Amino acid sequence: MLKVSVIIPTCNRPDLLPRAIKSVLSQIYQDFEIIVVDDGDKRSAENVVRQFNDERIKYIKHVERKGGAAARNTGIKAAQGEFIAFLDDDDEWLPKKLEIQMRQFENTPNDVGFCFSAIININADGEKASGVPDGIGNYLELSLRRFKGFMTSTLIIKKYVFDKAGFFDEMFPSHQEPDLIIRIAKNFKGLGVNQPLVKMDMIGAHEHIGSSLERRIGGGKMILNKHLEEFKKRPEVLAKHYFQIALWHRDNKQFVEAEAYFKKAWKESFRLRYFYHYLSAFIFTKFLH
Repeated sequence: MLKVSVIIPTCNRPDLLPRAIKSVLSQIYQDFEIIVVDDGDKRSAENVVRQFNDERIKYIKHVERKGGAAARNTGIKAAQGEFIAFLDDDDEWLPKKLEIQMRQFENTPNDVGFCFSAIININADGEKASGVPDGIGNYLELSLRRFKGFMTSTLIIKKYVFDKAGFFDEMFPSHQEPDLIIRIAKNFKGLGVNQPLVKMDMIGAHEHIGSSLERRIGGGKMILNKHLEEFKKRPEVLAKHYFQIALWHRDNKQFVEAEAYFKKAWKESFRLRYFYHYLSAFIFTKFLH
């Protein structure tokens, strides 16, 4: 049986695809298929995909635009592999990515459901490698605490895991990945590989979902509401996320909403920092009125 299905969602930016696809075709580990799911409504990626003339590459076109979560779900449902890997069209795998992860992950027990790695983050200051926990463990705490602790392009997930945890939630405007990992980590252990195996380009001129404050705010609120029972058991963690949402509201010039979420953070955790920001926002909003 085929081992790995690599799902690459893309939307209106076919010029980015060749680098991503080439980085998969260049893998030392070669037991894979590639499923490109085109969610674009303006620029088709079909010609780019066909130019590779490789029977391992499948192309699926959405009739109408549905979003990145839906595109990944389409890929999962079409996958023939035992393991599902993800690669965003603006990211790039290093040549040993699959080999290193699959060598450690392939024969793990059934209760180990997902594998993730560190990344190389490319931004205006240059390249910087991240670090992640190494080895098999219960990663629920990390998934609740750090929404960016598991980058999608590093993930490999055993296909049967989706039967238990479900697919990406297509209602989320952002934070689909941490929501999925929280659900998976409630039922399965994970395997961390503390080696940077993916390059993520954050300085390109193309759009990043994370760059939209509205989407970040909407997704942040949805993930807290969806998993509120878990977060209520961890008031310090909940307070930290409320505080972050408040900062996003403030940066988005939504000062009344910022005041409300600073207050939420302070009520969950009586940190002086939270109280100071709440008091400042309270005074500022009263001054506005």
